[in-house]
Order: sequence, then structure tokens, then C-alpha cells
Amino acid sequence: MSDNIDTLRREHSRIASRLAQPLDAAERAEVKAAIVALFKRTESAIEELAAFKETIRALVDGFKALPRLPGGDGASVRHDHIGASTYIERGWTALAGGDWRQAEMLLRDALTHDPGNVTAESLLGWALMHQDRGDEALQRCLQVLVREPDHGLARAAVGAICLRKGITGEAIEHLSRAVRTGGDPRAMLYANYWLGVAYLEREMLNDAIEVLRRAVTQGPNLAEGWAELGRALWHKGEHAEARQAWHTGASIRHSPFAAAARGLLELADSGGSVPRSPLG
Repeated sequence: MSDNIDTLRREHSRIASRLAQPLDAAERAEVKAAIVALFKRTESAIEELAAFKETIRALVDGFKALPRLPGGDGASVRHDHIGASTYIERGWTALAGGDWRQAEMLLRDALTHDPGNVTAESLLGWALMHQDRGDEALQRCLQVLVREPDHGLARAAVGAICLRKGITGEAIEHLSRAVRTGGDPRAMLYANYWLGVAYLEREMLNDAIEVLRRAVTQGPNLAEGWAELGRALWHKGEHAEARQAWHTGASIRHSPFAAAARGLLELADSGGSVPRSPLG
């Protein structure tokens, strides 16, 4: 792989240190070019890792094909866990692609292999939430939190569900707790994103911008994060930065949420009124 995470982090730190210094026009152009290059390098590394991850499926299939040991109850249990993890990863992919029904099916398959898997339960909650089945989603995630109160994905999902139900204060409490808990990077990513959306609902623009910047730093391909960051910047009066955020979100390949960023950019460019709330 051309870049590892440590190399990318060092370049990120280098650029951040330059941004903390006074810059003339030429230096600003250099920094801008460096940010674009870092983004492209990161995207390339993500694509390489995604391709490599697919090769691991062959290892899983090879393990499943091993002959069972005599009286191999333990082997069958391990097969169940491996089967569940495969469906969970495919469920993640479907969720990232906005295919909520496919994600639901895959995550239910994961739970047939491993009925107690809290990650599968939590992600199923996300899939149900996006199908406007909030009560069912909430029940799933609350059951996870009874067993693991600090489970980040479940806690973030409860926050997002509360927000969609209009219970913004409670949503902020759950999402803030998920962010403080840390741990799972994907839980942190979506907790920050939905916390930013919650702050937008409250018109707390500075807080929304801070949290949404954190989200797109953690997940540069989070097109919905760029869309809502642009919305927050726009209503703060930082129109050039808002357009840049929307351009970034609109250019993210294979994301079903790129259209949202593109739509906001086109609306702003046509002189239309950019809605303050992403939730309508």
C-alpha cells in the first residue's frame, strides 16, 4: 500500500501546523494543494484497503471448508461467529451505500448465525431507523444498551432515533455520551455526524461546525457530513467555505449522499434559500 495511517497522520499534522501560521497568497495555494493531495491519498488508501478486505473473504471461505473435527461442537460455534462477521461486514457496506433493506436482510442473517451479537443488533437498529421504523429500531438498540451501556453504535443509534423523533435534547445527551465513550471508530464517526445534525437543529452553528469538521476528518468519504458542514457554514455566513464543503461532498464517488451535497450547492448557486434544518 502506498500510504499507511501513520504517514497520512504525519502529513495531516504538517498541514495543520502550517495553518496555524500566517500565510501569504502563494503559501495558501501550496497548503490548499497539499490538502487536496492528502484527501486523494487517503481516498486511494481506503480503496486499497477495501480491495484487500475482499481477499480476506477467501480465507473465511477456506476456513469454513475445513473438515469438521470429531465431535466438533467448538468448530461449529466458530463457523457461526465467522459467518456472522461476514454478514455484518456486508451489512455495513449496504448501510454505507444507502441500501437499507439489503442491510436489514444481511444483519438478520448475521443474527441467525450469532443471536447474541450486539454489533449486528445495533446495526440492524440503524437499518430499521432509515426505513422509518423508529420504534422497532429503538427497541433493538435499547436491548443492546441493557447488556452493554457503553456500546457506541447502539448509543449513537438511540441518539439519532431520538433526533428523528424530534426529541433533540435527549438526542444530544445520547450522542455526546457516545462521543465521550470512544472506542469503535465507526461509532465515533456517526455519533459526531448526528451530534452535528442535532446542533444544527438547535441552530448552535459553532458547535455544529466543530463537530461536523471532526466527523469529516474521521471519515473523509462521509458525503452527508460534508453536506451538513456546508449547511452550518452557509448559515454562519461563511459562504466560500460552505461551497468548498459541498464541492467535496459532491465529488465523493460511490456515495448515495453525494447528491445531497450537490443539491445544496446548486440551490445556493441559483440564489435559492438553503434550509437551516437537514431534517426538514
